[in-house]
Amino acid sequence: MTAQGEDILAYLDRAITATERTAHAAADAVGGDRWSGADREVVVDLPGGDIIADGVTYGDMYEPMKQQASDHIALNDPASVLRRCAADRKLIALHGPVGEWDLGCKGCGFNNQEESMVDRYQDCPVLRALAEGYGWTEGER
Repeated sequence: MTAQGEDILAYLDRAITATERTAHAAADAVGGDRWSGADREVVVDLPGGDIIADGVTYGDMYEPMKQQASDHIALNDPASVLRRCAADRKLIALHGPVGEWDLGCKGCGFNNQEESMVDRYQDCPVLRALAEGYGWTEGER
């Protein structure tokens, strides 16, 4: 997903932007960003909302969507995804390099009297945890 050694902030920005783009496209495609799931259907929460998904096709066989799948899709509607992206961007804004020489992470305990908990913001545990949620792997660090 990334070139080894890529800046973690650039990676996160690219991954979050792609996630936001996908969520907006999904909302635009069905006319709403809030979905609900009931009776094995995923429905846009609009007056007379349209059914987004009412089943799953396996080969030549149609089988009703399991309720758990419907609930999962509804919990990950575009509005929910966009809220999580916005929250992640707020966390990222609290972290990042201290100064132009990357003296540590501004969100990991750095202040003028003490040293930072990390030497480089790339090592920030918060940024790494966020990046893992977007697919950052050990080999890319």
